[in-house]
Amino acid sequence: MDHVFNRAYIHADILGQQIVKERVVPLKKGVKYQLAFITTLILCLLLFVWSRIEVVQIGYELSRWNKIYQERIQENQRLRVETSTLRSPSRIETIAKKELGLTNPKPEQIVILP
Repeated sequence: MDHVFNRAYIHADILGQQIVKERVVPLKKGVKYQLAFITTLILCLLLFVWSRIEVVQIGYELSRWNKIYQERIQENQRLRVETSTLRSPSRIETIAKKELGLTNPKPEQIVILP
């Protein structure tokens, strides 16, 4: 920090004793503006880097959600096919005959309603 401040010493001789006092010379005006500019520049750069990191993280999250969405679409299609298969008349007839013991009606069992 010594390079920032210029130090000047005041020597005084009082009754044969030498007193040394240190006096700190404040920063020059130009140095203050340079420090303010550098500080502002660093803050802007940090803000820029933070915003880029946020964009990348949001991109990753968006990609992850898009993948989940695609998986749900595929699962929905698979379930629709499975539903169609389970509702097919031939399957229902097979289950009715084998598991429930049902048979086709005989001609005398058929009643036609007017």
